[in-house]
Amino acid sequence: MGEFLCKMTNLISMSYYCCMLLFGILCVGCTHQPVKNDAKIKFTRGEYDFSHLKMKDKAECEFEFSNVGESLLVIYDVKTTCGCTVPDWNKKPIVPGKKGAIRIKYDTDHPGRFRKTITVYYNGKDSPKKLVVRGTVDFPKNIEQL
Repeated sequence: MGEFLCKMTNLISMSYYCCMLLFGILCVGCTHQPVKNDAKIKFTRGEYDFSHLKMKDKAECEFEFSNVGESLLVIYDVKTTCGCTVPDWNKKPIVPGKKGAIRIKYDTDHPGRFRKTITVYYNGKDSPKKLVVRGTVDFPKNIEQL
């Protein structure tokens, strides 16, 4: 009987210490403060008008921006409404007060008016931001230009 009580006491002690350890871990986790994120992006313009383009012409533009927040600015992703609009940007974080740019290439293989939306996802509270490119790809004068 004494051996049984000794084993029970050890089991209860181990359970007690495990519970205390778990409680301590939970308490530390609850006191963790969230990381302050004041990254803010400000574009010099939100829309670019290519006006009139000829078919097969090179169509590129840049949307310049500044990090006007107090934290590093990280652009996670830039999505476009179709494959004819291709974004390119620096994947490195932008420090507060510094500038960057998102470059856009538009495929002019198809004549007609266009308006494409570019959505910029970043680590700020007001993410995402929308940008727009628009213009007209003129119809060719003769069939050989197609």
